[in-house]
Amino acid sequence: MGLMSRALWHVNRSPLRWAVKTGVNTWHLGEKQERRRQAELLTVSALEKTKAEDLNRDGYAIVTELMDPSIVQNFADAGTARLKDIEGLETKQSSNWKKFWVRLLDAEMQNGQLSADNIFVRYAMQSSVVNVIATALGEIPWLDYVLLSYSRYTGDGLASSQLWHRDHDDVRVIKLFSYLTDVEDDADGPFTFLPKQSTDKFGYPLLGSHFPDEQVFNKVPRGDIKVMKAPRLASFMVDTTRCLHMGSRMGPGHGRLLYTATFFSFPRMFPGAKNRPFFATPNTTAFEKLLLGL
Repeated sequence: MGLMSRALWHVNRSPLRWAVKTGVNTWHLGEKQERRRQAELLTVSALEKTKAEDLNRDGYAIVTELMDPSIVQNFADAGTARLKDIEGLETKQSSNWKKFWVRLLDAEMQNGQLSADNIFVRYAMQSSVVNVIATALGEIPWLDYVLLSYSRYTGDGLASSQLWHRDHDDVRVIKLFSYLTDVEDDADGPFTFLPKQSTDKFGYPLLGSHFPDEQVFNKVPRGDIKVMKAPRLASFMVDTTRCLHMGSRMGPGHGRLLYTATFFSFPRMFPGAKNRPFFATPNTTAFEKLLLGL
């Protein structure tokens, strides 16, 4: 991490992040206004509005019932196909610093980009997903990236995202998670989080960014946690800036396949990532290009 990136990462952990975001918004005022205008044109159902309210109030929403049946089966089949080639895909990762993870989409990228027609990109662009997040943010969101990760047991101590943390990439980071394997018990490494109200009790410690259980539960009742044990194809959204979270605490012989789509409010606050991880095709609409930042 460069000096500027490190400095902004610390700013993002303080109330100053809102001032920085306001400044960045002003610099991109034209597109910001267009995203707000486009959000006002969306046809949002009562259920989608309720889920957006859940996100803003509690920091999370269960959205399984909103997923489009016409794409879910293709999504599930695509996950199964990649699950059968874990060893082959592991050798093609662009990054492997999380030893308990295998990134399964890196092999499909062309010059670091996924096609907008890729099933895992299209899944993130479902109208229901966009409607909920746009309603929560008040604008068409920016799809920062999609990730398909296989978590496995390593026998090592807990590290990185296996510890409690918030995300500090922006002032709001809303992630769509979908399980592609059953997550039925603790050994399956369920995504686990504290709702916004409980996370507020923990505050923002000056030292450290990833915290062990004992430090968190010194301030927050253990009973406040939400453990996302759910069947394959369960989907949920979490604002990971507002909710402490952790996961991938796998037991021996267990694996978990998780899809993640990460959304910000435009513009991207954190420096870097000038090259978008997506490329358009002749099928990509103007609205989808706005969503993908193309």
